[in-house]
Amino acid sequence: MRQLLLLTSFLFITTACASTKPPNDKLTQVESTIQQAEQVGAENYAPLEIREARKKLAEARELSAKENYEKAKRTADRAMVDAELAQMKSVSEKAQKAVRQLRESIRVLQEEIQNNLDKTENRS
Repeated sequence: MRQLLLLTSFLFITTACASTKPPNDKLTQVESTIQQAEQVGAENYAPLEIREARKKLAEARELSAKENYEKAKRTADRAMVDAELAQMKSVSEKAQKAVRQLRESIRVLQEEIQNNLDKTENRS
């Protein structure tokens, strides 16, 4: 029973200490992820998501400045999700665009081949 009480006390103290530390590393990670999303075209392919990520990052910074570290961390986590979604959505949209362009190129080539075959057959 005494060991359980000590373990519970240790966990409580550890949890309490965690909420007194600013989430600087998390904020830096979110900022980096937002920058990566921007580099892959989030402004064009996921404008709502990247805007939300920036907004939540700013909110997390404000909360951290007010020493509301636990809420700042949670807000930073939500900003990270938005930034990652913007990044993945942008990559996906770009890939789909590339596939559409390839399909169109293939269609044009097939038409050219067919036209050339038709011309060859008409000469014979």
